[in-house]
Amino acid sequence: MATPEAVALARALAEAGSDAALAILARAAADADGTATLRGAVDLLRAAGRGETASVPALDPEPLAAVARLVRRDEVLEVLYEAEARAVRPTTEGLDEMGAALADGVWGERESLDEAIGAAATGWRVERLAPVDRAVLRLALWEIRHRPDLPSAVIISEAVRLAKAYSTERSGAFVNGVLGRLEREGAGGG
Repeated sequence: MATPEAVALARALAEAGSDAALAILARAAADADGTATLRGAVDLLRAAGRGETASVPALDPEPLAAVARLVRRDEVLEVLYEAEARAVRPTTEGLDEMGAALADGVWGERESLDEAIGAAATGWRVERLAPVDRAVLRLALWEIRHRPDLPSAVIISEAVRLAKAYSTERSGAFVNGVLGRLEREGAGGG
């Protein structure tokens, strides 16, 4: 059963007019309760898209893909974190095509990503970073490098949301600082 909060958020996400608006809604939801309500809202919109529920509007494929991208990062982050913890290639079963491509892309470029992150994370060696923070930074930097269709500000905002939701409040500021430095110095381009 969907919570009233998830239904309200799903409706707000359906009405959002841009990636930036989606990011703002996602960050507000994450600040409120991590990712539970956000995931519930996206699940409702996915179900509506399949014609399974009438409690929220069914979105056209393009806006639904933009909304699904919000939790895609959560799903990819979990896969990357698990892969690193187990020291194995990410298992992408259960991810959609784009999610699998993100996970594989980040995993394949870990060395290059870590080099750039290490240069920007003044006073921190990449291997000493919290594993969640490292995975968030890798994912965001990979997207900055390979997703020119997305504004860097949106990618960074999402990375901060992920860090706050899965790590600590201080991690959000750290991730923001490192990615901001990479962006300012042009190191995001690889």
